[in-house]
Amino acid sequence: MVCVALVAAALVWSARSALAQDGAAVPPTPSSVDGRVMRPRLRNLGPVGNVWVTIHRVASDTAGPLDSMRVGSNGRFHFRYTRGGKADAVYFVSAMHDGIAYFSRPLTSSHVSGDDATIVVFDTTSIHFPLAIKGRHIIVSSPAVDGSRQVVEAYEIANESDQTLVSPDDAHPSWTAPLPPGVANIQVGESDVSAAAISAAKGRVLVTAPFAPGLKQLSFSYTVPQKSFPLHLPLEQGATVPELLLEEPKAQARGATLKPVAPATIERRVFQRYLGADAPAGASLEIDVPVVQAAQNVHVYWEIAGALAALMVAGLIAWYARARRRSALTAPLSRAPIPDATETLAREIASLDAEFERAGAADATARAAYEERRRVLKRELASALDASLHSA
Repeated sequence: MVCVALVAAALVWSARSALAQDGAAVPPTPSSVDGRVMRPRLRNLGPVGNVWVTIHRVASDTAGPLDSMRVGSNGRFHFRYTRGGKADAVYFVSAMHDGIAYFSRPLTSSHVSGDDATIVVFDTTSIHFPLAIKGRHIIVSSPAVDGSRQVVEAYEIANESDQTLVSPDDAHPSWTAPLPPGVANIQVGESDVSAAAISAAKGRVLVTAPFAPGLKQLSFSYTVPQKSFPLHLPLEQGATVPELLLEEPKAQARGATLKPVAPATIERRVFQRYLGADAPAGASLEIDVPVVQAAQNVHVYWEIAGALAALMVAGLIAWYARARRRSALTAPLSRAPIPDATETLAREIASLDAEFERAGAADATARAAYEERRRVLKRELASALDASLHSA
Protein backbone atom coordinates (compact mmCIF):
# COMPACT_ATOMS: atom_id res chain seq x y z
CA MET A 1 0.00 0.00 0.00
CA VAL A 2 1.21 3.53 -0.73
CA CYS A 3 1.72 5.54 2.43
CA VAL A 4 -0.23 8.70 1.63
CA ALA A 5 0.26 10.03 5.16
CA LEU A 6 4.04 10.04 4.87
CA VAL A 7 3.93 11.71 1.47
CA ALA A 8 1.56 14.38 2.81
CA ALA A 9 3.80 15.02 5.81
CA ALA A 10 6.84 15.50 3.59
CA LEU A 11 4.99 17.84 1.24
CA VAL A 12 3.73 19.93 4.17
CA TRP A 13 7.26 20.17 5.55
CA SER A 14 8.61 21.20 2.16
CA ALA A 15 5.85 23.77 1.69
CA ARG A 16 6.61 25.32 5.07
CA SER A 17 10.28 25.60 4.19
CA ALA A 18 9.38 27.14 0.87
CA LEU A 19 7.01 29.75 2.22
CA ALA A 20 9.70 30.99 4.55
CA GLN A 21 11.79 32.12 1.60
CA ASP A 22 11.46 34.96 -0.86
CA GLY A 23 8.45 34.50 -3.18
CA ALA A 24 9.73 36.62 -6.10
CA ALA A 25 10.02 35.07 -9.56
CA VAL A 26 13.38 33.82 -10.82
CA PRO A 27 14.55 33.25 -14.41
CA PRO A 28 14.48 29.68 -15.78
CA THR A 29 17.64 27.79 -14.82
CA PRO A 30 18.70 24.43 -16.39
CA SER A 31 19.29 22.01 -13.52
CA SER A 32 20.10 18.38 -12.85
CA VAL A 33 20.24 15.83 -10.07
CA ASP A 34 22.30 12.60 -10.11
CA GLY A 35 21.59 10.26 -7.22
CA ARG A 36 21.13 6.71 -6.03
CA VAL A 37 18.55 4.73 -4.09
CA MET A 38 20.30 2.78 -1.31
CA ARG A 39 19.41 0.68 1.70
CA PRO A 40 21.37 -0.65 4.69
CA ARG A 41 23.06 -4.01 4.19
CA LEU A 42 25.09 -5.35 7.07
CA ARG A 43 27.76 -2.66 7.65
CA ASN A 44 27.27 -0.50 4.58
CA LEU A 45 24.72 0.67 2.04
CA GLY A 46 23.78 -1.28 -1.05
CA PRO A 47 21.89 -0.17 -4.18
CA VAL A 48 18.17 -0.81 -4.58
CA GLY A 49 16.94 -1.43 -8.12
CA ASN A 50 13.61 -1.47 -9.90
CA VAL A 51 11.95 1.28 -7.83
CA TRP A 52 10.19 4.41 -9.07
CA VAL A 53 11.71 7.80 -8.26
CA THR A 54 10.03 11.16 -8.81
CA ILE A 55 11.33 14.70 -8.71
CA HIS A 56 8.93 17.18 -7.08
CA ARG A 57 8.51 20.94 -6.95
CA VAL A 58 6.61 22.66 -4.11
CA ALA A 59 6.06 26.44 -4.18
CA SER A 60 3.48 29.11 -3.44
CA ASP A 61 2.47 29.27 -7.13
CA THR A 62 2.26 25.57 -8.08
CA ALA A 63 3.23 22.20 -6.64
CA GLY A 64 3.53 18.72 -8.14
CA PRO A 65 5.80 16.14 -9.76
CA LEU A 66 8.12 17.24 -12.58
CA ASP A 67 9.34 13.87 -13.85
CA SER A 68 9.73 10.24 -12.83
CA MET A 69 11.67 7.13 -13.81
CA ARG A 70 12.35 3.56 -12.72
CA VAL A 71 15.93 2.97 -11.58
CA GLY A 72 18.07 0.10 -12.83
CA SER A 73 19.83 -2.53 -10.77
CA ASN A 74 22.48 -0.03 -9.66
CA GLY A 75 19.82 2.24 -8.09
CA ARG A 76 21.02 5.29 -10.03
CA PHE A 77 18.73 8.02 -11.30
CA HIS A 78 19.31 11.18 -13.29
CA PHE A 79 16.92 14.06 -13.90
CA ARG A 80 17.32 17.16 -16.01
CA TYR A 81 14.78 19.83 -15.20
CA THR A 82 14.32 23.60 -15.17
CA ARG A 83 14.15 25.62 -11.97
CA GLY A 84 11.91 28.66 -12.32
CA GLY A 85 8.78 30.42 -11.19
CA LYS A 86 8.60 31.64 -7.62
CA ALA A 87 11.90 31.75 -5.76
CA ASP A 88 10.30 30.07 -2.76
CA ALA A 89 10.19 26.76 -4.65
CA VAL A 90 11.66 23.65 -3.02
CA TYR A 91 12.80 20.68 -5.14
CA PHE A 92 13.33 17.14 -3.86
CA VAL A 93 13.27 13.53 -5.08
CA SER A 94 11.17 10.69 -3.67
CA ALA A 95 11.46 6.93 -4.04
CA MET A 96 8.77 4.31 -3.40
CA HIS A 97 9.95 1.13 -1.68
CA ASP A 98 7.62 -1.49 -0.21
CA GLY A 99 4.75 1.01 -0.46
CA ILE A 100 6.55 3.66 1.61
CA ALA A 101 7.78 7.01 0.25
CA TYR A 102 11.29 8.14 1.16
CA PHE A 103 12.75 11.55 0.33
CA SER A 104 16.05 13.14 -0.55
CA ARG A 105 17.30 16.31 1.07
CA PRO A 106 16.01 19.50 -0.56
CA LEU A 107 17.93 20.22 -3.76
CA THR A 108 19.44 23.57 -2.82
CA SER A 109 21.48 24.17 -5.97
CA SER A 110 20.96 23.74 -9.70
CA HIS A 111 23.26 20.68 -9.91
CA VAL A 112 23.13 18.15 -7.08
CA SER A 113 24.88 14.79 -6.73
CA GLY A 114 26.53 12.53 -4.15
CA ASP A 115 25.20 12.31 -0.61
CA ASP A 116 22.81 15.23 -1.10
CA ALA A 117 21.06 13.25 -3.85
CA THR A 118 21.06 9.87 -2.09
CA ILE A 119 17.77 8.40 -0.95
CA VAL A 120 18.06 5.77 1.77
CA VAL A 121 15.17 3.32 1.93
CA PHE A 122 14.50 0.53 4.40
CA ASP A 123 12.80 -2.81 4.48
CA THR A 124 9.46 -2.76 6.27
CA THR A 125 8.03 -4.87 9.04
CA SER A 126 4.65 -5.03 10.75
CA ILE A 127 6.08 -7.07 13.62
CA HIS A 128 5.89 -4.56 16.42
CA PHE A 129 9.02 -3.52 18.27
CA PRO A 130 9.40 -0.69 20.79
CA LEU A 131 10.32 2.79 19.60
CA ALA A 132 12.60 4.83 21.84
CA ILE A 133 11.25 8.01 23.47
CA LYS A 134 14.09 10.48 23.30
CA GLY A 135 12.06 13.40 24.59
CA ARG A 136 8.76 13.73 26.46
CA HIS A 137 7.72 17.36 26.91
CA ILE A 138 4.58 18.35 28.84
CA ILE A 139 3.16 21.86 29.22
CA VAL A 140 0.32 22.63 31.65
CA SER A 141 -1.40 26.01 31.29
CA SER A 142 -2.96 28.22 33.93
CA PRO A 143 -6.65 27.49 34.67
CA ALA A 144 -9.63 28.63 32.67
CA VAL A 145 -12.68 30.10 34.40
CA ASP A 146 -14.06 26.62 35.10
CA GLY A 147 -10.75 25.42 36.56
CA SER A 148 -9.79 23.24 33.59
CA ARG A 149 -6.27 23.36 32.19
CA GLN A 150 -4.90 22.76 28.73
CA VAL A 151 -2.09 20.22 28.49
CA VAL A 152 0.27 19.97 25.52
CA GLU A 153 2.38 16.85 25.09
CA ALA A 154 5.25 16.60 22.62
CA TYR A 155 7.20 13.41 21.91
CA GLU A 156 10.49 12.80 20.13
CA ILE A 157 10.23 9.21 18.92
CA ALA A 158 13.23 7.33 17.54
CA ASN A 159 13.26 4.19 15.43
CA GLU A 160 16.75 2.88 16.13
CA SER A 161 16.44 -0.20 13.93
CA ASP A 162 17.22 -0.65 10.22
CA GLN A 163 13.57 -1.37 9.33
CA THR A 164 10.50 0.82 8.84
CA LEU A 165 7.78 -0.11 11.28
CA VAL A 166 4.35 -0.14 9.61
CA SER A 167 0.87 -0.62 10.95
CA PRO A 168 -0.89 -3.63 9.39
CA ASP A 169 -4.31 -2.10 10.07
CA ASP A 170 -6.08 0.49 12.21
CA ALA A 171 -6.52 -2.01 15.02
CA HIS A 172 -2.75 -2.40 15.35
CA PRO A 173 -1.13 1.06 15.51
CA SER A 174 2.57 1.53 14.90
CA TRP A 175 2.77 3.64 18.06
CA THR A 176 0.48 4.45 20.96
CA ALA A 177 0.50 6.50 24.17
CA PRO A 178 -1.86 6.77 27.15
CA LEU A 179 -4.18 9.70 27.84
CA PRO A 180 -5.28 10.74 31.33
CA PRO A 181 -8.88 9.83 32.22
CA GLY A 182 -11.57 12.44 31.65
CA VAL A 183 -9.74 14.54 29.06
CA ALA A 184 -11.58 16.42 26.31
CA ASN A 185 -10.87 18.53 23.20
CA ILE A 186 -8.03 16.31 21.97
CA GLN A 187 -6.23 17.99 19.07
CA VAL A 188 -3.16 17.13 16.99
CA GLY A 189 -0.38 19.73 17.07
CA GLU A 190 2.79 20.30 15.05
CA SER A 191 4.06 16.85 14.07
CA ASP A 192 6.19 14.99 11.57
CA VAL A 193 3.23 12.63 11.24
CA SER A 194 0.11 13.47 9.25
CA ALA A 195 -2.86 14.38 11.44
CA ALA A 196 -4.92 11.89 9.40
CA ALA A 197 -2.80 9.08 10.86
CA ILE A 198 -3.36 10.15 14.50
CA SER A 199 -6.51 9.36 16.44
CA ALA A 200 -7.70 8.80 20.00
CA ALA A 201 -9.74 5.90 21.33
CA LYS A 202 -10.23 4.09 24.64
CA GLY A 203 -7.98 6.45 26.55
CA ARG A 204 -5.03 6.31 24.16
CA VAL A 205 -3.48 8.19 21.26
CA LEU A 206 -3.09 5.88 18.25
CA VAL A 207 -0.69 6.41 15.32
CA THR A 208 -0.99 4.33 12.17
CA ALA A 209 1.71 6.13 10.16
CA PRO A 210 4.93 4.23 9.38
CA PHE A 211 8.06 5.00 11.41
CA ALA A 212 11.19 4.89 9.30
CA PRO A 213 14.59 4.69 11.03
CA GLY A 214 15.39 8.06 12.52
CA LEU A 215 13.62 10.63 14.69
CA LYS A 216 10.05 11.91 14.44
CA GLN A 217 8.30 14.59 16.45
CA LEU A 218 4.65 14.30 17.44
CA SER A 219 2.48 16.57 19.58
CA PHE A 220 -1.11 16.80 20.73
CA SER A 221 -3.13 18.74 23.30
CA TYR A 222 -6.16 18.13 25.47
CA THR A 223 -8.19 19.75 28.25
CA VAL A 224 -8.12 18.32 31.78
CA PRO A 225 -10.96 19.14 34.22
CA GLN A 226 -10.01 20.40 37.65
CA LYS A 227 -11.39 17.27 39.32
CA SER A 228 -8.69 15.18 37.55
CA PHE A 229 -5.92 16.80 39.58
CA PRO A 230 -3.56 15.64 41.00
CA LEU A 231 -2.82 14.45 37.48
CA HIS A 232 -0.87 11.21 37.05
CA LEU A 233 0.98 10.77 33.76
CA PRO A 234 2.67 7.40 33.16
CA LEU A 235 5.88 7.12 31.14
CA GLU A 236 5.17 3.67 29.80
CA GLN A 237 8.27 3.57 27.60
CA GLY A 238 10.42 5.83 29.72
CA ALA A 239 12.13 8.89 28.25
CA THR A 240 15.72 9.96 27.75
CA VAL A 241 14.81 13.59 28.52
CA PRO A 242 11.51 14.19 30.34
CA GLU A 243 10.55 17.85 30.66
CA LEU A 244 7.61 19.56 32.36
CA LEU A 245 6.49 23.21 32.20
CA LEU A 246 3.88 24.55 34.64
CA GLU A 247 2.38 28.00 34.13
CA GLU A 248 0.90 28.30 37.63
CA PRO A 249 3.44 29.51 40.22
CA LYS A 250 1.91 27.34 42.98
CA ALA A 251 1.61 24.15 40.91
CA GLN A 252 3.88 21.28 41.94
CA ALA A 253 5.36 18.22 40.23
CA ARG A 254 7.26 15.14 41.28
CA GLY A 255 8.40 11.78 39.94
CA ALA A 256 10.07 10.53 36.75
CA THR A 257 13.54 11.82 37.82
CA LEU A 258 12.29 15.42 37.46
CA LYS A 259 14.12 18.25 39.21
CA PRO A 260 13.28 21.98 39.17
CA VAL A 261 15.53 24.20 37.06
CA ALA A 262 15.42 27.87 36.05
CA PRO A 263 11.98 29.10 34.83
CA ALA A 264 11.30 29.33 31.11
CA THR A 265 9.57 32.19 29.29
CA ILE A 266 7.45 31.32 26.24
CA GLU A 267 5.60 34.10 24.40
CA ARG A 268 5.90 36.34 27.49
CA ARG A 269 4.41 33.64 29.72
CA VAL A 270 6.57 32.38 32.58
CA PHE A 271 6.62 28.65 33.36
CA GLN A 272 8.12 26.63 36.16
CA ARG A 273 10.45 24.16 34.49
CA TYR A 274 11.37 20.62 35.54
CA LEU A 275 13.95 18.43 33.80
CA GLY A 276 14.89 14.81 34.18
CA ALA A 277 17.25 12.29 32.62
CA ASP A 278 16.84 8.64 31.63
CA ALA A 279 13.42 8.11 33.19
CA PRO A 280 12.86 4.34 33.22
CA ALA A 281 9.97 2.56 31.55
CA GLY A 282 7.01 2.37 33.90
CA ALA A 283 7.89 5.61 35.69
CA SER A 284 5.23 8.25 36.25
CA LEU A 285 4.94 11.86 37.25
CA GLU A 286 2.33 13.62 39.35
CA ILE A 287 1.14 17.20 38.83
CA ASP A 288 -0.77 19.01 41.56
CA VAL A 289 -2.36 22.43 41.12
CA PRO A 290 -4.18 24.89 43.39
CA VAL A 291 -7.95 24.49 43.56
CA VAL A 292 -9.76 27.32 41.82
CA GLN A 293 -12.56 28.01 44.30
CA ALA A 294 -14.39 30.30 41.90
CA ALA A 295 -14.53 27.51 39.38
CA GLN A 296 -16.41 25.20 41.76
CA ASN A 297 -19.18 27.77 42.22
CA VAL A 298 -18.92 29.62 38.97
CA HIS A 299 -22.63 29.45 38.14
CA VAL A 300 -23.61 30.58 41.64
CA TYR A 301 -21.17 33.48 41.45
CA TRP A 302 -22.48 34.60 38.09
CA GLU A 303 -26.05 34.47 39.45
CA ILE A 304 -25.06 36.58 42.46
CA ALA A 305 -23.24 39.04 40.23
CA GLY A 306 -26.27 39.27 37.96
CA ALA A 307 -28.62 39.86 40.89
CA LEU A 308 -26.40 42.60 42.33
CA ALA A 309 -26.15 44.23 38.93
CA ALA A 310 -29.92 44.17 38.55
CA LEU A 311 -30.35 45.72 42.01
CA MET A 312 -27.82 48.41 41.18
CA VAL A 313 -29.62 49.30 37.95
CA ALA A 314 -32.98 49.29 39.77
CA GLY A 315 -31.57 51.65 42.38
CA LEU A 316 -30.29 54.01 39.71
CA ILE A 317 -33.66 53.98 37.94
CA ALA A 318 -35.48 54.62 41.25
CA TRP A 319 -33.10 57.46 42.01
CA TYR A 320 -33.77 58.92 38.61
CA ALA A 321 -37.55 58.57 39.11
CA ARG A 322 -37.44 60.34 42.51
CA ALA A 323 -35.28 63.10 41.11
CA ARG A 324 -37.65 63.50 38.21
CA ARG A 325 -40.65 63.81 40.54
CA ARG A 326 -38.85 66.40 42.67
CA SER A 327 -37.92 68.31 39.56
CA ALA A 328 -41.51 68.24 38.34
CA LEU A 329 -42.79 69.72 41.65
CA THR A 330 -40.27 72.58 41.81
CA ALA A 331 -39.72 73.47 38.17
CA PRO A 332 -41.75 76.03 36.22
CA LEU A 333 -44.39 74.58 33.93
CA SER A 334 -42.54 75.88 30.92
CA ARG A 335 -39.31 73.94 31.73
CA ALA A 336 -38.41 71.26 29.21
CA PRO A 337 -38.66 67.62 30.39
CA ILE A 338 -35.55 65.69 31.49
CA PRO A 339 -33.78 64.26 28.46
CA ASP A 340 -34.45 60.60 27.63
CA ALA A 341 -30.69 59.83 27.67
CA THR A 342 -30.86 58.61 31.27
CA GLU A 343 -33.62 56.12 30.50
CA THR A 344 -31.71 54.90 27.46
CA LEU A 345 -28.52 54.41 29.48
CA ALA A 346 -30.34 52.62 32.30
CA ARG A 347 -32.00 50.26 29.83
CA GLU A 348 -28.64 49.64 28.13
CA ILE A 349 -27.02 48.69 31.44
CA ALA A 350 -29.90 46.35 32.28
CA SER A 351 -29.69 44.74 28.83
CA LEU A 352 -25.91 44.35 29.13
CA ASP A 353 -26.26 42.60 32.51
CA ALA A 354 -29.03 40.33 31.28
CA GLU A 355 -27.08 39.34 28.18
CA PHE A 356 -23.93 38.61 30.17
CA GLU A 357 -25.84 36.51 32.71
CA ARG A 358 -27.64 34.62 29.92
CA ALA A 359 -24.31 33.82 28.20
CA GLY A 360 -23.11 31.94 31.29
CA ALA A 361 -19.45 31.48 32.24
CA ALA A 362 -17.16 33.66 30.15
CA ASP A 363 -13.44 33.70 29.65
CA ALA A 364 -11.27 36.43 31.14
CA THR A 365 -11.27 38.50 27.95
CA ALA A 366 -15.07 38.53 27.64
CA ARG A 367 -15.52 39.31 31.33
CA ALA A 368 -13.04 42.20 31.16
CA ALA A 369 -14.83 43.64 28.13
CA TYR A 370 -18.20 43.38 29.93
CA GLU A 371 -16.88 45.07 33.10
CA GLU A 372 -15.23 47.87 31.17
CA ARG A 373 -18.38 48.55 29.12
CA ARG A 374 -20.48 48.57 32.29
CA ARG A 375 -18.15 51.07 34.00
CA VAL A 376 -18.41 53.40 31.00
CA LEU A 377 -22.22 53.19 30.94
CA LYS A 378 -22.47 53.80 34.70
CA ARG A 379 -20.28 56.91 34.41
CA GLU A 380 -22.42 58.19 31.56
CA LEU A 381 -25.63 57.50 33.51
CA ALA A 382 -24.34 59.24 36.65
CA SER A 383 -23.30 62.25 34.56
CA ALA A 384 -26.68 62.33 32.85
CA LEU A 385 -28.53 62.15 36.18
CA ASP A 386 -26.31 64.85 37.69
CA ALA A 387 -26.88 67.08 34.68
CA SER A 388 -30.63 66.57 34.88
CA LEU A 389 -30.73 67.42 38.61
CA HIS A 390 -28.67 70.60 38.16
CA SER A 391 -30.84 71.68 35.29
CA ALA A 392 -33.96 71.23 37.40
